[in-house]
Amino acid sequence: MTRIRRIRRIRLALPLLALLLLGGLAVFTACTPEANAELKTYSGINAIRVKNGLPPLTPDAALVNVARIRSRDMAANNYFGHVPPNGCNYVCLMDQNGVARAWAGENIAWNTYDWAQTADVAVQMWGTSPPHLENILNCHYTRFGTGVAKAADGKVYYTMIFEGNRAC
Repeated sequence: MTRIRRIRRIRLALPLLALLLLGGLAVFTACTPEANAELKTYSGINAIRVKNGLPPLTPDAALVNVARIRSRDMAANNYFGHVPPNGCNYVCLMDQNGVARAWAGENIAWNTYDWAQTADVAVQMWGTSPPHLENILNCHYTRFGTGVAKAADGKVYYTMIFEGNRAC
């Protein structure tokens, strides 16, 4: 085999090798149940938006961080509410973490379903609750982040933070 043919074969094999390595990495670094639940909420919320003629939202790492802080706080301190005991709500956390905001909102939920069902139940509850659905369908929002945390008593807490500045 000539050197040119070997180089061509290597060039053709590199994308396949990269794909295999990426797939292997995904298998060996499996997500936590919480991260899987977070991912399920994105598809569920975006399905509701698309069904209602709105563009899907983009997951945002900074909003995920704020949402995780909120859910972990509720799980650790055994409360459920938009105003935490320390008074620092999602807007306060966005400001503390340098997260830009224009229009912003928060949906929270909790349930005790197993990991296979819990995210779908949270999305269904938000989708049938008028104030939560108002956040989901807000035309200004462009990005979102979800945080999920399981408390010692088995409750799974959800926080979804929305943000955007789209003209409607």
